[in-house]
Amino acid sequence: MKLWLLDLDDTLLVDHRVSEEVLGRLGQEAGVEGLPQAVRRKAEEFFRQAPFYPWAERIGHSALEALWARYSTPGLETLAEWAWPFRERVFQEALRALGGPVERARELAEAFFQERRRYPLFPEVPEFLEALGARGAIPVLLTNGVPDLQREKLVGAGLGEAFSLTLVSGEVGLGKPDPRLFRMALCAFGVGPEEAVMVGDNPERDIKGALSAGIKAVWVDRGHRSKDPRYPAHLEVQDLREALALLEA
Repeated sequence: MKLWLLDLDDTLLVDHRVSEEVLGRLGQEAGVEGLPQAVRRKAEEFFRQAPFYPWAERIGHSALEALWARYSTPGLETLAEWAWPFRERVFQEALRALGGPVERARELAEAFFQERRRYPLFPEVPEFLEALGARGAIPVLLTNGVPDLQREKLVGAGLGEAFSLTLVSGEVGLGKPDPRLFRMALCAFGVGPEEAVMVGDNPERDIKGALSAGIKAVWVDRGHRSKDPRYPAHLEVQDLREALALLEA
C-alpha cells in the first residue's frame, strides 16, 4: 500500500479516555458519581438543538468536543458566542440529575475546558509512523471536526509535521464517511484506490467511507466502539503495528 489515510482521534491520539478521566475527576471533586455519563447525555441532547447541528453532524464535530473547542477559526464567531451558555447548561443539568451542586456548573465547565487539553498518543504511534516513513509510504491525515480544535490536537500531540497532507473536514467542507473526502486524498497524490488503505477506529465514518471509495479499510479496536457488521474492515487490529503487513501488499 502506497497511501495511508489515518484517522486522528482514538486512532493515533487518545481522545475518549481523556475526556472520561477529566470528567470523572471533576465529578469526584464535586462529590458526585457518574458525571462523565451525565455530561455526555446532556451535551448530546442540547447539541442536537443547536441551529448549526446539521453542519456539525456533516463534518463530524461532536457534542463533547463542543465543551472544549475554542471556535477561534474565522467564520465560527457565532459558535463561540453560543458555546459558553451551552457548556454551563450542560453541567447544570448534569449536576441536577445527579443531585450535585448545581451552583458549581460554570466552575466545572471552565475546568473541563482548560484541563481537557491533553494530547497523549497511543504508545505504538511513533514507531508506527516511523515505519511508514522508512518504507516509503505516504501518510495522510483525514480528521473530522472544527479546524481550530483538530489543529490544536495535532500540534499538542507533536504531529504537526507528521503528514504529507492533512485534511480537516471543517476546512474542506466534507467529513467522513463522505467518499469525496477520501478521493480528495487519492487525487492529491495521483494514487488509485487499490494503492490506498484507511486506518481508523470508527466503523460508521472511517470504515464506511473507505469502503465507499473502494479503499482497503483497517479497523482499530480501542475498546469503546464496537465493530459494525454493516461495514466489514479488511483487517481488524488492536495495535497499529499489526497493520504494517499491508505495506507489503
